[in-house]
Amino acid sequence: MKLFLIRHPRPDVTSGLCYGDMDVPLLDGWQTGAESLKSALSLDFRQPSDRCFHSPLSRAALLGEYLSDGDSQSVAALKELDFGDWEGMCWQDIPKQEIDLWADNMVNAAPYHGESLQVVADRVWHWWLSIKDTPMEHCVVVAHSGVIKVLVSLLCQWPLDQCHRIDVGFTSLTEFSIQGEFVTLKRLGAGDWV
Repeated sequence: MKLFLIRHPRPDVTSGLCYGDMDVPLLDGWQTGAESLKSALSLDFRQPSDRCFHSPLSRAALLGEYLSDGDSQSVAALKELDFGDWEGMCWQDIPKQEIDLWADNMVNAAPYHGESLQVVADRVWHWWLSIKDTPMEHCVVVAHSGVIKVLVSLLCQWPLDQCHRIDVGFTSLTEFSIQGEFVTLKRLGAGDWV
């Protein structure tokens, strides 16, 4: 199976806004990059061998539906990390001591009363294990930076506490080749179709 992890297009939000699992709109014109990506993928989602899954948040759902011609499945486990009290705040307005508490134990800490990175990893991995043996030639997952970083780390068996180092740009694509238990990372965060 080829697994494609795609981050949603750039949202229409104030620069520096913490918007984890908040539902925020996409910038106008997002379809232009989406069309280039769709052409590069050239998959036929009407075939059972090609499947598309997306986060229920509209910024990912719109792209998932667009890429699959309306044949994408919404999956709650693919939602972005819930930043709790920090949702809707600008990062610069979050007390530094709270950010430091989080940074000291990014995997397990949640000083913002939301989800820890481990909680996200557990729900994403549980979902992946539930679908990975489904017969698919191509699997497209449209989600968020945190979800993609976690899934890449888990598939590559990289330390979860280092996943913040993975660069996942808007509308970027990460590709894996998966043959049973053998996982090969083909490209990480590439956007070369634009």
